Amino acid sequence: KELSMGEHDQPVVGMRSSLDFHDQGVWAGGDSWSAREWFVVNKAEVQMASDGILVPRVDLAVEVREQVATAAGWEDALVTRPDHPLVLYAKQFTKNFDLIAERRSVIFHLRELAKAALLAKFMLGADEGLDDVW
Repeated sequence: KELSMGEHDQPVVGMRSSLDFHDQGVWAGGDSWSAREWFVVNKAEVQMASDGILVPRVDLAVEVREQVATAAGWEDALVTRPDHPLVLYAKQFTKNFDLIAERRSVIFHLRELAKAALLAKFMLGADEGLDDVW
């Protein structure tokens, strides 16, 4: 969130924050906007190496939904415009996810956590008995 709002230097040269997109006139939706963003797993698989070691692989991404004010509070818009500043930032972040993970430890650890959760779910679903040590 802090990266997307430009509170820190971007981890990849040439990346712009969502506020940069807004300030450069990319967004035609007016002066103010609201949205939320979160990480998602686009693809997850467990591969087995030739020596029998399980290797989890995950592809993470950032998704965004524009928010609109209603009588009940803030709600997700039915459709988020593709020129929304946060959508544009999320596309950049997703494209550069691996490089960002190398440069920002919190993103690296998020990806490692996703791998650990995937492997745990795989082991539970595989009905493979584990040694008592585990």
